[in-house]
Amino acid sequence: MTDVIGPGSLKLVTASSPRRPLRDSLLGVLRERFGENDVRHLFGETFLVHTDAEPAAVRDSLTGLLREDESVFVVEFGRWSSHGPAADRAWLLRRGH
Repeated sequence: MTDVIGPGSLKLVTASSPRRPLRDSLLGVLRERFGENDVRHLFGETFLVHTDAEPAAVRDSLTGLLREDESVFVVEFGRWSSHGPAADRAWLLRRGH
């Protein structure tokens, strides 16, 4: 299968909840909204998403699954550095980073 890469930039998405794990819920929404090939789980409730959507649009796609005391944070970035297997270096490099 060819990794088709559309326009966009990387967004780091992280969320927190004092009562429940959010990983599976976040992953489901992100993959449905942005595509399975453009979402990578890093660890915990933290993901990388490659999309041309603005950070606010990524945030808004997740707010429906959050309760009042839960949070989501989305940041767009153009420079990165990583170490270890959590960040898929080849996936990142194919997306221009």
